Amino acid sequence: MRKLYKINKRNSTVCGYPGRDFDWSKFDWEGKSAYKFEEDWKAPEPWVDDGLIALNCQYLHVPYDFVEMGVIYRVRPNSTMYAGETYRGKLIKAQRAIKKEDGWYWELEFAEGE
Repeated sequence: MRKLYKINKRNSTVCGYPGRDFDWSKFDWEGKSAYKFEEDWKAPEPWVDDGLIALNCQYLHVPYDFVEMGVIYRVRPNSTMYAGETYRGKLIKAQRAIKKEDGWYWELEFAEGE
């Protein structure tokens, strides 16, 4: 069984800090902003990275306040959503970052019978 959870400040961390500590309106989820000091330095679209968290876990690189700061932050699921953890009473087999038409999601794949 798989379930999707829309990525937000309550189910994610940013650079290892609680997502609630950040202004989520400053994330550029579509790669449309440009750094104000270099017009040709355009923000990339968010991209998925594998393996740095744990086996079968992904996170995203997302431009943050790119116009002013020109930075890209790591957005990860909360540690309760990692593969091997139990989330809402179900064992997680794998976790992925999935892009859909309406935004990015954490996809949790639960172990058989969960």
